[in-house]
Amino acid sequence: MNSSQFGIQEIFEFYQRISSARVLMTFKGAFSQELLVQLGELVKLQQGHDSKVQKMFSVFVEMAQNILYYSAEKEVRGDGKEVGVGIIVIRENEKSFVITSGNAIEREKADEIRRYCQSLVEMSREELKALHQQRRMQEPPKGSKGAGLGLIDMIRKSDEKAEFLITNISDKLAFFILNIIIHKTV
Repeated sequence: MNSSQFGIQEIFEFYQRISSARVLMTFKGAFSQELLVQLGELVKLQQGHDSKVQKMFSVFVEMAQNILYYSAEKEVRGDGKEVGVGIIVIRENEKSFVITSGNAIEREKADEIRRYCQSLVEMSREELKALHQQRRMQEPPKGSKGAGLGLIDMIRKSDEKAEFLITNISDKLAFFILNIIIHKTV
């Protein structure tokens, strides 16, 4: 799609579509630490501070950090810092918040990421908890900007089975989408 295919009529259709999907917040672009703080404050301002909103917020932060640090699509900011580009969408339905992120990944890493995600979504809560504790005691994985706990943590917090999709977008890139569901009530 080129930019001329997203004209003024498509903007209205986009607005209608995200309104009917009960999108609370969507952002597509370069993620920075400063933007993450501002978007997080906006989410908390709109939704309040109860424990489920806090849980949704922590998943949002993990997703934003994953995009910031690991997206294969990068932009260089005015201050020279390189940041990741991606998308986060927060939707709600009657019983849940649905937090979805998407970002480019190197295609050569797609199979490894797919296997890792598949193994995590197939684990029980107890297995995820044990893996989380085990990883906290270990050195961070090679290439990780943290302790390698973010994905485990997000999948642990999902009140329904986490979903992911990896789809090829070019010879060198794939697109990774992660979907986490947080129930509004216990």
